[in-house]
Amino acid sequence: MHTPTTQARPCIYYTYEVFKPWLASANPKQDRKKVVVVGSGPAGMVTALELARHGVASVVLSAELQFSQGSRAICFTRRSMEILQQVGVADRITEGGLPWRFGNSYYRGQRVFRMEAPHDADDRFFPIINVQQQFMEEYLHDACQANPLIEFRWGNKVNQVDQKDGYVVLEVDTPEGPYALESDWVVAADGGRSGIRTAMNLQMEGASYEGFFVIADIRIDLPLPTERLAYFDPDWNPGNTILMHREPHGIWRVDYQLPEGETPEQALRPESLKTRINAQLAMIGHAGTPWEMDWSSVYSARTLTLPDFVHGSVIFTGDAAHLLPIFGVRGANTAFQDAQSLGWHLALVAKGLAGKTLLSNHSAERVGAAREIVTESGKSTRFMTPPAKDFACCAMRCSHSHSPRPSCAPCTTGAPRGHMNTRTPCSTTRATTTACSRPGLPTVRRRKTCAWAPMTSCWTTWVAALTCCTSPMHPPFPRRCKPSSMPHGKTACL
Repeated sequence: MHTPTTQARPCIYYTYEVFKPWLASANPKQDRKKVVVVGSGPAGMVTALELARHGVASVVLSAELQFSQGSRAICFTRRSMEILQQVGVADRITEGGLPWRFGNSYYRGQRVFRMEAPHDADDRFFPIINVQQQFMEEYLHDACQANPLIEFRWGNKVNQVDQKDGYVVLEVDTPEGPYALESDWVVAADGGRSGIRTAMNLQMEGASYEGFFVIADIRIDLPLPTERLAYFDPDWNPGNTILMHREPHGIWRVDYQLPEGETPEQALRPESLKTRINAQLAMIGHAGTPWEMDWSSVYSARTLTLPDFVHGSVIFTGDAAHLLPIFGVRGANTAFQDAQSLGWHLALVAKGLAGKTLLSNHSAERVGAAREIVTESGKSTRFMTPPAKDFACCAMRCSHSHSPRPSCAPCTTGAPRGHMNTRTPCSTTRATTTACSRPGLPTVRRRKTCAWAPMTSCWTTWVAALTCCTSPMHPPFPRRCKPSSMPHGKTACL
């Protein structure tokens, strides 16, 4: 018997509603459904709304009785907003979210790179908007509730998946016990720890990276604009990375990398969280500013995908289909694109307007997208969480060519050290190579096309390649660049 918690989740800025469970005894005998969506996160609900937009009814099953805990996904791109506009929730997100288009990267306290995402006055949406996932889920749930083609069932957990000839039988557990539910199609949108994926014994391809990050939401009043802040190799967390984002309702997201060997349990102790957040606030000039913890967790970076999203009558989407690192805001934003593609493909098949082979097109398209993201985000991930000491050593050595670390062998780079006054015309595409002299360390190549791109240092080369040219708002390589103000009058690739 499934017993989801009935106690509202704690939060200092959001009031959770605990919904009543759907019980088979209180409803008529179940007929076979066209589509059952397992999972009530953003990917599952957008899939249901897209199916409804194309005239296909669905049932959404949620194992919990309330929305997810913590801010989780907070950065949503312009493309995601276009998809959310199609399902009717973009206006609410625009009203409650914080838009932004600038990002800053600091190395040992000095700003070394400033990103500027393109935005025109006639653009409907900003390049990125920040809103906590609880609000996103609330807006999507309200849209589902208002749609007669979508039935929502809280407190319904799928225990077993049995594929028959052309349909699926689900064993669904509830607070009063299990019942059987038949469906022509099942969309597995049950998250990164997908029970359906595990039950079907499906393996993902890709890599998991060393290193953990703490994610902490704090309520604090900081006189800073809504811009992404990235700090590399700070004094209080040497060799590691810290990210900061402003969220609505006076909340700031602080992500910081843990030293090697520290466990998640140690990192989430209140005294550890307090010490490190205070150190970060002191580093940015706001020591002693009062703050309050709302939520904290630990995550690691993974770049994994199923090689095929369609398995018989079960289709995987979102984190159930792939696990992508948060660097570059690719997680939920990729899930929205999965859902948008799956919606029209599955709708045509479910309505008998196309054969089942059409779903192979969806799988090929989205697996291809996932693999491309795995390749591109892997570059950022290897930089943010270096997979070996030598790799980290090389990155740090090239980050600060004038202050070598005693334990690091010298690096060689295709870019000159120090500053240069020469400029490279827009038509020129340069490839820079960074390598360490230690045996076996791979050479890393990055290509970029820039309007004006003076080489300020090895560090600028790395940052421009890893935080600019892998930006989610544009295709990967090469991409358009333009001048941006930098310290000491320098310019940088955007």
